[in-house]
Amino acid sequence: MKRQPRLSRSEVVARLRALAAQHGGMVSPGLVGSHDGALLRSVRLHFASFAMACRAARVALARRAPRSVLRRPGAVWSRARVVRELRRLDAEGASTGWAELMQRGPAGLVGAAAAYAGGLQRARAAAGIARPGRRRRARWDHAAIVGAIAERARAGLALASSKAPQRLVAAARWHFGSWEAALAAAGIDAAEVRLQRGRYTEAEILERIRAMARDGTPVRSSTLRGVVKLDTVRRLFGSVDAAIRAAGIAQVVAHGNQTWSRERVIEELTARAARGETRLTRGLERAVQLHFGAAREARAAAGLSPLVRAPWTRPSLIRELQRRARRGESARTLWGACTRLFGSVAAARRAARLPAPRRSAGMAAWDRRALLRELRRRLAARQQLGRGLTAGLRRAFGSLAAARAAARARSAAPDPPPRSPRHARRGDGKVQRP
Repeated sequence: MKRQPRLSRSEVVARLRALAAQHGGMVSPGLVGSHDGALLRSVRLHFASFAMACRAARVALARRAPRSVLRRPGAVWSRARVVRELRRLDAEGASTGWAELMQRGPAGLVGAAAAYAGGLQRARAAAGIARPGRRRRARWDHAAIVGAIAERARAGLALASSKAPQRLVAAARWHFGSWEAALAAAGIDAAEVRLQRGRYTEAEILERIRAMARDGTPVRSSTLRGVVKLDTVRRLFGSVDAAIRAAGIAQVVAHGNQTWSRERVIEELTARAARGETRLTRGLERAVQLHFGAAREARAAAGLSPLVRAPWTRPSLIRELQRRARRGESARTLWGACTRLFGSVAAARRAARLPAPRRSAGMAAWDRRALLRELRRRLAARQQLGRGLTAGLRRAFGSLAAARAAARARSAAPDPPPRSPRHARRGDGKVQRP
C-alpha cells in the first residue's frame, strides 16, 4: 500500500490560510476534504479538532446553515395554522401548556410547533399569548381527604388502596397513618372494600371442582392449580384425590398426552419378564403407579409372580461376598446382613476366606515430632484437626490438651545459638578448623 503524505504543523497552517484566501476567508471540513485530502488527514494528526486548527491558522470556520423546514404540498400543519390553533385555545380559556396540549390539545400541535415555529414557547410568542402559569395542586388536609373518600363512595368507585388515586392514598397515609384509618374516619369499613378475599371453605372448593367438571375440564392437580391453591385443598381434604371424590366426580386417569394403557403396561411387563429384565424404566414405573398403584398389583394383573428377594442366609451371603470380590465391587450395601449373620463385616469376610481390606494407618501412626508440626500448622491456619490427627495426638500425648501444651512450649522455646566459626561445619559435614 502506498504511504499517504503527511504534512507538518506549519505546512497545515499555511495550506489552511491559502485555501481560506481562495474561498472568501472561510474553510470547512468538507471544503478541505474536497480540495486537499492530505491536509485534512494532517489536521487530525496535529490538532484535536478542525476548529482548533482554524484558530491556529487564524481563519474563519464556515458554519453549517440551519436546516429549513420545507412544507410538503400535502402537509396539514403550517406556521400560520399553529398560531391560529394557539389563539383559538387561548380565546376558549383552555391552557396552552405543554402537558395540557399533549393530553387534551389537538393531535400533533406540539410537534407542529416544534417543526414550524422552533418550539412551543416561540409559537406562543408569535401568537401573542403569555406563558401559562404553573398549576398549584391543592394541599390535602383531614377534611379534604375524608370528603374525597366519601365522594368516591357515593359515586360507587373502588376504594381499595390499589384502585384509588395514589395521590389520595399517599395523602391519607401521611395524615391518618394508614389507608384503613382514613376509611374509618370517613365511616367506611376497610374489610368491605378490600379486594383480598378470605380463606376458602370446603363448600367453595367443592363447588369450583363441580364447575370445572360441568365445563368439561378434566379435574386433576395440573388443572385445579389454576383455580385454587393446592395447599389449601390438601389442608382441607388431605389430598387432591380426596377432594375430587368428595365432589362426587370420577377422577380422570388418562392424561391428554398419555400413551400408556393398562393393556400396554401388562404387555410390557410380560415381555420384560420373558427377557429376564426386572428393572422398570421411568416411564413404565409411572404408568404402573398410575394404572395399578404399585408394581405388585401390576405383576399380579399380568400373571407374574411378585419380585420378592429371599432373605440372606450364611451360604448365600458368602457367595455374594465372593462374587463381589471377584468383580471388584464394594460390599458396603451388605453391611446389615453381615452384622446380623456374622457379627461384623470382618467376620463375614473371614468366613468367605477373603483377605481383610488394607487400610493405611495415616496420621495415627506418625511420631511425636511430625504430629506436633502438623498440629502447629493447623492451629496457625485455624483449620480443623481431623479424626486421624486427633487419634495420633491422643495416642502420643494422652490427650489433646497435653498435645496443645507441648506444641505451645515447642513454639515458645528459643532458637539454638548459632555455632561459632571455630566449629563451623563444611558442606561435607566435617568440622572446619581455623
